Amino acid sequence: MVSKQNMIAVILILLGIGMTQFRPADSFIVGLGVGTIVIASLWIVVLIIRDLKKK
Repeated sequence: MVSKQNMIAVILILLGIGMTQFRPADSFIVGLGVGTIVIASLWIVVLIIRDLKKK
């Protein structure tokens, strides 16, 4: 079963990818999108590490 935390992280990654696709490329929005992708990816990595430590 997929947890709600993982679903939210994936939605944030998709939102970040969408932010990087704006035309004309506004550097603030693109940077915000990249930052969103990085933070959500780190969140998933932390969740995976936490789950592996439980087992």
